[in-house]
This record gives sequence, C-alpha cells and structure tokens, in this order.
Amino acid sequence: MRRLLLFFTFLWPLFAFSTEVPLSDLVRHIEIEEVKISPEGTHLAIRKNHNDERVLLFISLKDRKITGGLRFKGKDEVGDFYWANNERVVAKVVSRKAALEMPIYYGTLFAVNVDGSKKKNIFGYLASETQTGTRLKRAKATYAHATIIDLLPEDKSEILLSTYPWSNNWETTGEILKVNIYNGVKTRITGLPQVGRAHTDDHGNVVFATGSNRKGDYEIYEKSKKGWKKVENSLLAHGWPKGGDLDTGEFYFEIDRPNSTEQLVKFNKKTNTITPIFSHEISDISGIIYHPINDNPIGVYLHPDFPEEYFFDEGNGFAAYFRGLKKAFEGYRINFTSFTDDGSLGILRVYGDRLPGDYFLANLKTKKVDFLLSSSEWLAPETLNSMQADSFVTTDNMRIGTYLTFPKGQTKNLPMVVVPHGGPHARDYWGYDQEAQILSQNGYLVLQVNFRGSTGYGDHFYTAGEQEWGGKIQKDIADAVHWAVEKGYADPRKVCIYGASFGGYSALMNPIRYPDLYKCAVGYVGVYDLEMMYKKGDIKRRDRGLAYLNRELSKDKNFLKENSPIHNTDKLNIPLFIIHGEKDERVPVEHAEELLEKLEKEGKPVKSLIVANEGHGFYSEENNMRLYTELLAFLDKHIGVGSVEKQPTAN
Repeated sequence: MRRLLLFFTFLWPLFAFSTEVPLSDLVRHIEIEEVKISPEGTHLAIRKNHNDERVLLFISLKDRKITGGLRFKGKDEVGDFYWANNERVVAKVVSRKAALEMPIYYGTLFAVNVDGSKKKNIFGYLASETQTGTRLKRAKATYAHATIIDLLPEDKSEILLSTYPWSNNWETTGEILKVNIYNGVKTRITGLPQVGRAHTDDHGNVVFATGSNRKGDYEIYEKSKKGWKKVENSLLAHGWPKGGDLDTGEFYFEIDRPNSTEQLVKFNKKTNTITPIFSHEISDISGIIYHPINDNPIGVYLHPDFPEEYFFDEGNGFAAYFRGLKKAFEGYRINFTSFTDDGSLGILRVYGDRLPGDYFLANLKTKKVDFLLSSSEWLAPETLNSMQADSFVTTDNMRIGTYLTFPKGQTKNLPMVVVPHGGPHARDYWGYDQEAQILSQNGYLVLQVNFRGSTGYGDHFYTAGEQEWGGKIQKDIADAVHWAVEKGYADPRKVCIYGASFGGYSALMNPIRYPDLYKCAVGYVGVYDLEMMYKKGDIKRRDRGLAYLNRELSKDKNFLKENSPIHNTDKLNIPLFIIHGEKDERVPVEHAEELLEKLEKEGKPVKSLIVANEGHGFYSEENNMRLYTELLAFLDKHIGVGSVEKQPTAN
C-alpha cells in the first residue's frame, strides 16, 4: 500500500505485517494529532501526545531539528493551535479540572515563539497582570470562551476573537475583541447580537454574526455602520458564511434548504442576488476546499457514502493537482491542514478506514510529496479491517446509509454488534473508527446506521427524527439489522447492540421495541429517562437547551415515559451491561444509577461499570482498556464462538 508513486515521489515507511492487533494498541491515544506549516515555510508546529499529555513541538524544516516547544505544568495541556505569524503560534489551553480524565477547553489562549520564548497567557481567566504604578495597558482576565475568527495575516501582532462569556444561564451575549498576541492587551470592536459567533471577510472586516435565539432558532445578522441588522432573506437566514470580500460585495454561503440537501451559493451584497454554486442529491456539504493562496472556495467535500470531492473552480491548476494526489493515494481520503502564504508548500494529511492519519510535506511547485509523520505508527494498515458503505430504503421511502466493518477474511453469517451513533443529530462516516476496529478484530461484524435524524443528508432527513427517538429512529435501526441478516452478513442468532449517549439510549430502546432481535445490549453513558433531561444535566441550563428538548421530545409526561427505557424495563429480558462516568454533565450518572437500581429490584440480568473520574465518554487509556476488555468478554459470553451452545435449552 505504501508504495512509490509514478509522478509524485515520496518516502512512506513500510510497516511490519501482523495478523492480529492487540487491544492495547487499539485503545492507545493517537500520538501525532496535528501538523501545520508556518506562513513562510520555515517551521512545522506539531501537537503530540507525549506520556498521555498534549504538547507542542516546533521543528525547523531546514535541518529537521527541534527549535522549541510548549508544555504546561499541572493539569493544563495544548489544544488546537494556529500560526499567527511566522515566529509565533497561538494555542488553546485544555485542562483536566475537577478530577476529570478528559481535558476541557475553558477559554484560555496561550502564545509562544518557535524557539520557545516569549510565552504568554493572552486571553482567559489567567491572563491578568498587575497594573500598579504604570499607565501602560496590561492584559486583563476575561471569563469567557474565545473563538479565533481571523488571524489577520496583514497584522503580525494581533488577532480577532469572538467570545462566549461564562454565565450561569449560558444566555449572556459575547463581544468581538482584537487581542495583541505578545502582551494580551484587548481592544473591544463591538458586541454580538445574540449567543453565537462573528464572521469576517478575507480582509479581517467583521461582516456577519451567527447563532440562535432563546427559542433555539438559528439567526444570522449583518454588520453595518449603524450596528447589527437581522438578515431577513429567506435563503440566507438559514446559511453559514464561508468567506467573501466586503469590497466586491461577494460572499459564499452554505445554506440549508427545506426538504433538500445543503447548497453552496454566492451572495452579492451590492445587488442582493444569490447564485447557486453546488448541491448534491444525497449529501450535505461536509467541508469547503479553499484555494491555497487567496482562500476563495473552489470545491467541496461530500460524504454520501464514501467520501467525495467536487471542484467548481479549477483554481489555477490546484484542482488538477488535488485530483492527482487523490489518484496517487487511491482508497484514502486527503486534505491539507495548512499552506504557506505563497501557496508553494502545504501539509497533506492522508487518512482512511485503515489509517488514522499520515502527514506529508507537499511541494505544489515541484509536485514532490515527502512523508513526515504517522499519527499512530504502531498501527499497520494491512492489519486493520476495511469499512464497507451501503444503504437500503425503508417502507416510507427513507434512504438509510450503513457502514459495515467485517473481521478479516469473513463476510457471511457472522456474530454482529449493532453500534448506533450518538446525537441523534450526528452521523457515522467512512474512515478509521476505533470501536469498529476493536470489535471486528475480535471476530464481530460491526453495523453502523445513519438513521433518520442523522446529519449530513439534508433538512428533510434531519427533521424526520424529531419526536421519533423511541419510534421511527428505532425502526430504522431494527430494519438495518433485518437487512444485514437478509444479505447473509449476520447470524440472526448472534446479534447484540452497543452504543454511547443517544446510542446508549438506542441500545436499550431497540430491544424494548424489538425484543426478538437481540441476545444482549450494552448502554454506554446513555439516556435512560427522558423526563430527567429536563431536570438534570447541562442541556436544561439554557433556554435554547429547553427549546431543543421540547422540539426533539415533548413536554407530555406520558410520551416521555412511553419512550424512556427506565419505564419499560419489563420488556428487557436479555443480559444488559451499563457503563457510565460519574462526572458526566451531559447525561448525569443518575440515569445509569436509577436504571440499575430498578433492574436489580426486578431481578434482571445486568452488569455495570461506573468509573469515578470519567465524563461523557471515557478518556484515559487505562479506563478504556478496562471498558473494552469487559465489553468483549460480555459479548463473547452471549454471541461469541460457541455462545449459542452455551444458551440454556428452552422448554
């Protein structure tokens, strides 16, 4: 697979072939998380997981030696990062507060030079400085989250931030700030019209703001000399800005269309006209491809089943170069993480179902591509299992996308684990999936289902899942099981279901609705009491969160009980495994505790794993090793090799 290309020359290291991948290798955190090139191409910035801690390294491209780095003390680690100029990087600080294993972003931004000098907290609650005895401006503490909306390439010392203040009710609107990346001094530009963020044009001018009102309805505002004005255009009112130029008046928008998929359009502010650019029959737009020099949109990423790209502008030869790379890395997906200002060099990421990600240095002038780093060098693509995309159509004419990961060399009559995704407004993608690899490496066919309500398939598909958590969504999942059995892929006597968050809800709700399909079920950080979502957890803390619950579920208590696993335990007559983190704020651990108490009182067969310092999904390798070891043992007992023979004979 890692071979010499015909017209791109590069070095891609060979991996030793192995027939099995140990569980310990599969639960390891990715080592190289991100690689970006500096604006003038002199250095690489690399975020790396070092001894279970995220750090930042700077490497000179001239001699490939480390010139500096960034590592915090205590519970702070390096999060997402951005080149602000050729010598300085701004990074988000993530922290393991309140004994949580998973690092969380609390709003702090930190800046550092490539030689490791001039380290400085420039934004957040730790950015204050003593001002006694001087009239010079100093950095002040700000209790808010920050989103970098523009790096202002023409201004080497400042960046633009859109803020989201800390507040008990999460309803306080933020502001737009210009922040000095060397001393942290802030200049207020303007306030925001609603809870959300601002957007700039290609020259750093603040033009739009997007967010939602207290009812949870999406809104977009336009900036003028008189202040913010709500955009009333029926199309743009459901759009997301994707770049443009205030001088020419032309802007790109990705818009939601009622009963259809997303569309990329060009909006002319001066003439108030909208020109359609691109849309796909099945897929929403999953990303924009920008020109490496002028940042104009020239193409789109799509994900109907397998990933695709479409160019509507040749971009002075960049589209042809991109297509050539795609052909060279056939069977994988590619994207650029960053370019130099002149567009001559870029960092290419190659990834796929059997590859978490490899990084290359691409020379756009010579067309040479050289291997740099592997995100997980201990995982050989040849030892991992491929993911197959497919679909079926329901009786009410909904196209349901599926992903199947088979054990190596096997495709028929397999024990199957159904893994519904969270959300429900999320989706599964073709690509490397840790859990799909863990399960398939241990002999199980993995079925993932993009049921109605999933994102990525258009407005009509998204809204079809509203108030159908326990209804048509569960039918889509059950229909997918029947489909896999009819195809001959799955052994109907050996099917279990396992999912996290909304997937954990489905892992119990599906056996409640379709008890004859499953031999066991595993709920992980799952929602088990819909009424509790109105009383506990972080969703109910804000008005738009309550509006979301009312839209997705219902205020009717009978409806909530009818569609809650905790009120339907009489229908759960299969072995169950409940997994949760005690620090979960999205779905509080009380969901699991109250369900376990009720199941135990009823004498139901249930196993549990509650971990003290984990939240909404486990983070530490040690805890994940325990989780998947116990999960595999549970599955093996009920649908593994010889499991049918282990079952008691029915009278």
